[in-house]
Amino acid sequence: MPDFKLTVSQLNNYIKSIFDNEELLYNVSVFGEVTNYKISGNNAYFDIKDEDATLSCLEFGAKSNIKNGDSVLIMGRPNYHVKLGRFSFIVNKLEPYGQGDLYIKFLELKAKLEKQGVFSEEHKKPLPRFAHNIGVVASPTGAVIHDIINVTKSKNPFTNIILYPAKVQGEGAKQDICAGVEYFNTQENIDVVIVARGGGSMEDLAPFNTEEVAIAVFKSEKPIISAVGHETDFSLCDFAADMRAPTPSVAADMAVFDYYLQLNNLGGINEEIAYKIDNIAMAKKNNLSGLVQTITYCADKKIAGQLMAIKTVSSNIYNLVLNKQKEEDKKLMVLSSVIEKTNPLSILKAGYSKTYVNGKVLSNISAVKIGDELETQVINGKIKSKITKIGD
Repeated sequence: MPDFKLTVSQLNNYIKSIFDNEELLYNVSVFGEVTNYKISGNNAYFDIKDEDATLSCLEFGAKSNIKNGDSVLIMGRPNYHVKLGRFSFIVNKLEPYGQGDLYIKFLELKAKLEKQGVFSEEHKKPLPRFAHNIGVVASPTGAVIHDIINVTKSKNPFTNIILYPAKVQGEGAKQDICAGVEYFNTQENIDVVIVARGGGSMEDLAPFNTEEVAIAVFKSEKPIISAVGHETDFSLCDFAADMRAPTPSVAADMAVFDYYLQLNNLGGINEEIAYKIDNIAMAKKNNLSGLVQTITYCADKKIAGQLMAIKTVSSNIYNLVLNKQKEEDKKLMVLSSVIEKTNPLSILKAGYSKTYVNGKVLSNISAVKIGDELETQVINGKIKSKITKIGD
């Protein structure tokens, strides 16, 4: 067998000539399901696939209105790009060919979960205003986790990012994603969870369109932000999450509060509080001064009234006492007159005397006998005598 040595250009040109010279391939029709659709400039780049294979397609001038999941019939020719060494199908005409099986299954599962209330707004949890610990379910490699960290640290360097490394594509991916969500729900310090991956075809995003992942996100007690694929991609994970972000970077921006903005706001708030406190203090001081003046005036007025009342009462009491004293003086004078009249001394002054025998007042002649000694009280002294004779 001859040993041909070819340059890359020679081989690629040879392969291209095979396609270009095959008349059967000049205008061939192929049908399949659209995936990985995107627009660049005026051209559309997408793949069509069936159960066993994928065909890269290019439509110049992007005239067709199609989306991922559509089943289409394309007409055109195969092309081999010599410089890039890539095979693609140049689309000249495209028309709908029914919905693709993958998209139909997606819609059926979406309707089922929607009926169960998995996407209901009433179950959506609000994001915390000041999240400190953020859990991220994503691939440990690639740009996603780095974008999240960069955005987070630029807004708030004190926020903690905790990564749960998960497969986000292929076999075992849905199990990893569910396990990540369940893990963060066991961590009390986690404030919010981001489930994220970069863009890709519908097949790449398939784990995020599974019932298991949608239910795990729905049942999460922690608020979840879903950032899966590009801005135009929507997954069941997005619908089940409490919030959808078009990109992982936006998800980080939504989850993290701006530390520097809050710091500036606090400075302004402090100034406003100080200003209001000064105003309140001044108002209170003025109010207190007025209140003191009012109290002083009222107290002076009250005291003056009380003093006047005391003077009036004192005067009344003095007059009452004086009148009472006069009345008592009159009574005393009357009693004194009566007493004076009944006073034995007063009788003695009139010439009467008082006689005692054996220390007792003599009132009956039968109380004495001859020889008894008598003591007679007169006004200015006493006279002692002895009985020598008794008669009527």
